Amino acid sequence: MRARSLVIISLILIVAGIYLSFLATQSQRVSLVSYGEGNCALPPSNWQDQYWAVMSKGPPTATVILNGSKTIVLKQVENISLNSSSFYVYVIHGYVEELAPLSLPGILLVFVGSAMGFRGTVLLVQERAIGDLANSRGAGSLSAYVIKRFLSFLISILIISIITAILEILHGENLFKVILELLTFNFGLSRHYGLSVDSLLVSALPYTSILSGISFSLSIYLGSFMAVRSIAQEGLVAKVVRRWKYIGNALASWIIALSLIYAFHLRVENGVNIVFPVIALFFPFIGTYANRLVLPYGVNDPLKAKGLSKTILVYRHMLGSASVVALSTISAAFVDMLVAEFLVESIFYWPGLGFLLRVGAVYGDFKVVEGVLIFYSTIVLLSGLVGDIFYGYVDPRVRR
Repeated sequence: MRARSLVIISLILIVAGIYLSFLATQSQRVSLVSYGEGNCALPPSNWQDQYWAVMSKGPPTATVILNGSKTIVLKQVENISLNSSSFYVYVIHGYVEELAPLSLPGILLVFVGSAMGFRGTVLLVQERAIGDLANSRGAGSLSAYVIKRFLSFLISILIISIITAILEILHGENLFKVILELLTFNFGLSRHYGLSVDSLLVSALPYTSILSGISFSLSIYLGSFMAVRSIAQEGLVAKVVRRWKYIGNALASWIIALSLIYAFHLRVENGVNIVFPVIALFFPFIGTYANRLVLPYGVNDPLKAKGLSKTILVYRHMLGSASVVALSTISAAFVDMLVAEFLVESIFYWPGLGFLLRVGAVYGDFKVVEGVLIFYSTIVLLSGLVGDIFYGYVDPRVRR
């Protein structure tokens, strides 16, 4: 029942994470209004901090109405100098993702659910083959292990912050301003969009979250199934899994992405359906991750000399050892997929962090580039922390 419960909880977490990411992508059209009188028309205060759906819907536009009659349409939001003192109404139109912050817990739920699903799948296969498994015990304290991993997480964040501060100072920023921005997680304003970098990051993350959620969970579940089949039964699946590592490396995600564009004559300027980015990410990683689980064990293992049956040898010792080792690499697999996803998003014009990074690099918007890199590093470190904690729970030996 433990294995079945893990699988059920895993599926619930994955579905919940993808659903939160989907909710975070939903945007609605809003209008922000301010008014005043003078020689300069000013936009509404704090308009730059809204979660504008810039990557998917485009930047907001503005309209200024003077003295209730003359209308000025602006391509971008900015202060407008007037010829004379006038009464004005300043209106900003655009799409806002009000639920965008839900994407961060969404992507973490998918990661936890995928790791839990991998472990649950292996345990379920083992239990069906050889019955209930005894719970492993270890002398290490889980709470002490969690504190140790959390301190490592904080040290890593500190190092990244110091590197970012040095880069900011090299770009001419004031030291105290840089420190204040890092402490308040305020990355300043984008030079290209004129918006808060924080709002750009949060509004782009939902698309990265939903794409990685679908691709990563599919890769882990199907990769686990293929690996278990290849360990338990020699045959075509085993041969395919053992060779897929080389196929996956040769057919990297960005190569598949470009091949799909060429094969289906896709027009990617305005983005494409999510199916194509998922295929580009999913295809190489399913085999590559399955290959990580398959260890070079054989039935001539010394344990067989001790009188163990082939079933016990394969399902308890070989599969059990391989699954625990592979579980420790899930964080690395997640990082690999995120790196590949940045390239795929940039190729398909998918409005996530990867495409935002491309825009920042093309227009020399170093604030956006630094913000994306810090945001990405934080997600990677968080997933690593969560993965290590789950690994420590599953295998008490690592807590020592």
